Formats: sequence, structure tokens, C-alpha cells
Amino acid sequence: MTNRTAITVLRPREEVRRLWESADRGTDHIRSAKARVRFTDAPGDRGTEIHVELEPAGLMQKVKRPLRLAEAKDELRRFKQLAETGVIPRSDGAPEGERFSRKLKQRPAQPLADAELEKAGA
Repeated sequence: MTNRTAITVLRPREEVRRLWESADRGTDHIRSAKARVRFTDAPGDRGTEIHVELEPAGLMQKVKRPLRLAEAKDELRRFKQLAETGVIPRSDGAPEGERFSRKLKQRPAQPLADAELEKAGA
């Protein structure tokens, strides 16, 4: 069973392939996984589609599969941002950007304790 993901980058295929093959593309999980990457022209002359297929490597990979796919999607989003704008947008609330691993650490909203309210000046 394979896991697939894809993204469209608004650049010509040759340029996207060149950027992808550069050393600083930030796609470590895709490179380290047994992945097949394909570049195709997007319909309607709308850039380039990048298709990634991750192959599980055994029983342990079946357990890790959702995490690997989520990490691959994160890396494709960051690559798209870099390729199209040259920067990855960041915020004060999430300076590392949107990542699957951060979402795992989130907890439901709760009222602040009295000590936390005092510290915040409320």
C-alpha cells in the first residue's frame, strides 16, 4: 500500500525540478523515505504538479505511516512557499510555521489559572 500526496507550484516544470534538486530544499523526510517523486505540468498551464508516493518499508513503517505522510505534506507546503515567494511565512504564535508535529502537542482551550491571569496582567 502506498501513501500519496501532491501539490501544485506556480512555476515552470524545469524550474521546479531545479529548485527541488537543490541542496537546501528542506524535504528531508521525503528524501529519507522510500519515495517516488514525479513532476507533471498542471492542467490549464497553471504551473507544475509534484506527486510524492511514500512506500512503507515494513511493519514499523506501517505504524509510522500517518506521521510520514503528514511530514511529507508539511514539506511540500514549505517547498511551495519557498518556490513561489522565496520565504516561509511565520507568526509569533507559531514561529516554526505550521507543522504536523506541533498539532500533536496542542491541547483543548482552557481558562487560565489565577496565577497565569496575574502574570498576563489581567
